[in-house]
Amino acid sequence: MNSEDVLTSLPSELLAQIFKHGTTSSSTLITYSAVSRHWRSTALTPDLWSSINVSFSCRNPAALIRVSLERSKSCLFDITLALPDPVHMPVVTSAMLLVVKHVHRLRRLAISATSFSSTPEEVFGLLQNAQRAPQLVALQLSFMDRNPHLIMGIPQGSLLMQAPMLSSLRLHGVTSPVPFVGLRSLDIQGLRTTYADFRDMVIASPLLTVLILPKLRLMFDLQSKALSPIDIPSLKTLALSFCKPHPSNELFTCHDLVSLLSVPNLEYLEIGGANVPDLAKSFQNNDFTKLRTLRLSNVSFSGRQFEVENCQFLRSLTAVEELELIHSHAEFLLPTAEKQKERLEVVGRRPRTRSINSRDIGGWSYFVGPVLASRKPPPEFESSSSTLIYPNLHFISLDTFIASETLWLYRIVLERPEIQLVKLSPMAQRHLKTSLGIMDGVLQTQPHLHLKKLGDPEIASVDVGKLLRERVAVQEIDNEGFISDVIFSPD
Repeated sequence: MNSEDVLTSLPSELLAQIFKHGTTSSSTLITYSAVSRHWRSTALTPDLWSSINVSFSCRNPAALIRVSLERSKSCLFDITLALPDPVHMPVVTSAMLLVVKHVHRLRRLAISATSFSSTPEEVFGLLQNAQRAPQLVALQLSFMDRNPHLIMGIPQGSLLMQAPMLSSLRLHGVTSPVPFVGLRSLDIQGLRTTYADFRDMVIASPLLTVLILPKLRLMFDLQSKALSPIDIPSLKTLALSFCKPHPSNELFTCHDLVSLLSVPNLEYLEIGGANVPDLAKSFQNNDFTKLRTLRLSNVSFSGRQFEVENCQFLRSLTAVEELELIHSHAEFLLPTAEKQKERLEVVGRRPRTRSINSRDIGGWSYFVGPVLASRKPPPEFESSSSTLIYPNLHFISLDTFIASETLWLYRIVLERPEIQLVKLSPMAQRHLKTSLGIMDGVLQTQPHLHLKKLGDPEIASVDVGKLLRERVAVQEIDNEGFISDVIFSPD
């Protein structure tokens, strides 16, 4: 039996599952339905049309949405609208009106746009009707406008207060009132609110398990009295990145939102960006005894005193079992025993005094010698050899452009046999295979070709990735973190 006969003879249930996992858009299903009667009958299964992701760059997006809504019949549906730039409002309005017609079946709604050629009220027209969405469980609105003078408005009155099933909310570039009721997941970019409003939201959402606050600012509160901690015992996941406080903040009494949170059962902590505040002060109400995963994304540790203290605070999180380092100075946070003992000589040329996120690092340099490219951390970052950092560490994820950090990872694995799994980015895997070598029996990073002098000794190439796989399980990084552009995660 040839492959064509196998496909045509598959049971409808199995073929429907293949279609479900291999379909990216409604237009793909339309193509499948033209293959044969058997495929058409299977492709018309209502559940297959319940996830609508239509590109506005196609010829007639409204027609595809209409077909999907009709063929999904009585199924609850999810829809993602990635609005084009510039927005052609007649087409967008037509698509939105179709969704509004079936709003009683709407389960998940995501709208994203980079700019607008029309008024915000037109774009938010759907939301005014979505207040009557009794089955809506997830709402994501992501707007990024290049015009700083355009003020994004919201519908008058309360937003989605008639969506009793709403449990997941994401608002980026959209201001909206709080509190929200009954949330399990909240993701608000650039949050600026009052102590009372945020506390009321927490009280109204006793099952809140995920809190994501990108570009967090200080929150204003004109009260001079001390504020009580905001307890969120249900919270398991917290992801934060920070904005620098506005200069006018100095004129008001304000409180750092993070320093008011009490999250005794937190299991996952993600910190992103360069503007990280004093972490010990921010998390003063927490001991993180249940923290299992620590993710640092684009976090720089420089010679500045408060960043040294931040590094020391992160090392104090002894319960951590999984460490995810995304362009975040891995070898400074968790130095190898060998690195703590050795003292690299300044033999290099072309010193660099900028960190990986292009910030000045106060006297640190890359020293590139004939056979070695590495970095020498200042003494403040060197830990006592008698203190084991992250004693419960079993999993490491690494994404880096720096070859010496992949060498660091290999050495960590050699020193810690309890590490079971390593996740690597494609660039890190490439470094393991092509950027490392052996000189005089010592494994080290290879110098850049344009820095090598004529007559420099050659370094024998070695596939360190193969050596690594002989000791631990190695996978490709599949988690992009919570502070990202992911629209929906699967149930």
